Amino acid sequence: MVEMKAPHECPQCHINSVKRSSVGIWLCESCGFKFAGGAYAPTTKLGEIAERASRAGVASTLLAEMKAEKAKEAEAKAKTAKKRRRRAKAEKATPNKTENPPAEKSEPEA
Repeated sequence: MVEMKAPHECPQCHINSVKRSSVGIWLCESCGFKFAGGAYAPTTKLGEIAERASRAGVASTLLAEMKAEKAKEAEAKAKTAKKRRRRAKAEKATPNKTENPPAEKSEPEA
């Protein structure tokens, strides 16, 4: 609890004016920046590790891989949709065999 009452530095304006608003919610009284953190401290060990990883580029490469996978999925969906459209168009162009052919007019015999 002592750590909760101690002054903390704002991650945005870097002034020691961060107070706890509620459990896990921290508010800078200087600039009004509100952010999520730990229950008793504005930063947690896990948060620090995640921040270091994002600075090193691990998260950015992961994000790039995820974007590439989504692009491949979208491309595959587009191809299947195109095939469906072609199939439907081809079915419309050819008459169905179940339909009755047009009746031929017969000439009266003389």
